[in-house]
Amino acid sequence: MQTAPQLRPASAGDADFVTRVIETTMRAHIERTWGQFDADETRRRVLGNIEARRCSIIRWKNEDIGVFTIAREPTEIKLEQIFILPPFQRKGLGTYLIRAVAAEAQAADKPLTLRVLAVNPARQLYEREGFAVTETTPERIFMERRA
Repeated sequence: MQTAPQLRPASAGDADFVTRVIETTMRAHIERTWGQFDADETRRRVLGNIEARRCSIIRWKNEDIGVFTIAREPTEIKLEQIFILPPFQRKGLGTYLIRAVAAEAQAADKPLTLRVLAVNPARQLYEREGFAVTETTPERIFMERRA
């Protein structure tokens, strides 16, 4: 990878961008899972994540290219969202960010957890990065990477 991705905290002014990234990257998976995509509900959740200071904008080569949302809990670190716009996928950027937060979790001696839609092929990336399935539902797969 030529240059590493950078993160900057998301602000309320980023809500439209974050919502657009989620719709662009996840709409087909959401519709396949639940039948419809609700942009208003998505925006409401985006604003909640921004207000809670869990949401960051992924930047690469001076451009906003995605969303990275982490919840640092007392007993675990949750990778809640990693969405990268299609032109920037498959460049190692997501892998770089996953490894960085995995190193943080390991240093804190906490598991790194996530959930992925069962229809989302990103599960393969998580498995390559050492995540193991801990639970499944018809809609989601829950995964963990131990410290």
